[in-house]
Amino acid sequence: MQKNKLKEYGIYAAKGFCIGSAMTVPGVSGGTVAIILDIYDKLIFSIASVFKDLKRNFLFLCVLGFSMLLGMVSLSKLILFLSELAPVPVRFFFIGAIIGSVPMLYKKTELKKFSSVSIIFALLGVVCVFALDLIPAGILDLSDSFSASQIPAFCIGGVALAVSLILPGISFSHMLLVFGLYERFYEALTSFDITFLICLGLPIGIGILAFIKLLEFVLKKYPAQSYSAILGFVVASIKDIYVGLPSGFGMIIGTVFAFIAGFAVVLAVTGAKIIDQD
Repeated sequence: MQKNKLKEYGIYAAKGFCIGSAMTVPGVSGGTVAIILDIYDKLIFSIASVFKDLKRNFLFLCVLGFSMLLGMVSLSKLILFLSELAPVPVRFFFIGAIIGSVPMLYKKTELKKFSSVSIIFALLGVVCVFALDLIPAGILDLSDSFSASQIPAFCIGGVALAVSLILPGISFSHMLLVFGLYERFYEALTSFDITFLICLGLPIGIGILAFIKLLEFVLKKYPAQSYSAILGFVVASIKDIYVGLPSGFGMIIGTVFAFIAGFAVVLAVTGAKIIDQD
């Protein structure tokens, strides 16, 4: 029994590490990766119902949260280096992974066939993601040392970042870029700037707790509408990942293989889950 528990939490830790690592790439949504790794629902319901089974939920959240932070800290520079070295293949790997997750997401809507409801909510999800482009880049300036005058900016940025962590398709790193916090955040993370991390982390935590119950309710009560909208979020997030087409024979081949690899791995994992559920 103990071995099974260790294996279970080892899998959670591995998934958290992957989520944290992927989140460092602007445009890649941690929520989307959580869905691909089939841990999104458990994460949402564990946060929303943490006191119903405090020991189990708290342990799960600690393991997942710590492994996510470890992934962000330990692999952020490597992931970003690879993104700069070969941006097109790396991005197309994630695009392939997102497209490969579509069948699983549609399965979660519990719809037997396409309906006007699923189409409308999927389009709303797409519109919401594109609407983020209307936010002026660098709208918050938190580059200086901490001062009391920055508290409102921390609160606004923290709540917005909380939403990006909860909703698939909305990239945490992309939102950091929008608010002009990308370099500052990862610099604080790697240098352990506790003051900055606490000031940003507190509103993020409050924002997550404020929205999580609502999200849990709609996922349970309205799965067709909820997952149709999430499907729209996820598919629309491709626009932030796409950085152009490859040039040169070698780069084209590498990009094609990266796309196929991302698509095949996710389809294999999620496809097996779909078959098991059937």
